Amino acid sequence: REVPQPLQALGELSSPIVGPVALSDLHCFQALMADEGEQLQPTRMLYDRLYAFECLARAHACANPGLRALALRLFSDYQRAGEWIGLMH
Repeated sequence: REVPQPLQALGELSSPIVGPVALSDLHCFQALMADEGEQLQPTRMLYDRLYAFECLARAHACANPGLRALALRLFSDYQRAGEWIGLMH
């Protein structure tokens, strides 16, 4: 049986977000940044390149070596992904 067009579109909208980095890594990044008193929006980091780079730069300036290492790894992941999915600012 064929699924009607509007229902097919809903299936596409309910698909998981795919971005240049893993959302689970961004949630870990968010928790480490919160420990440093920094608030951020991990989902926004998937589509707002400038915001993501600003967050990564703030993390790299923190004293926590684990946070700095994660920021560098995320930066490399963003660079390796090349094109970003979503809006470009």
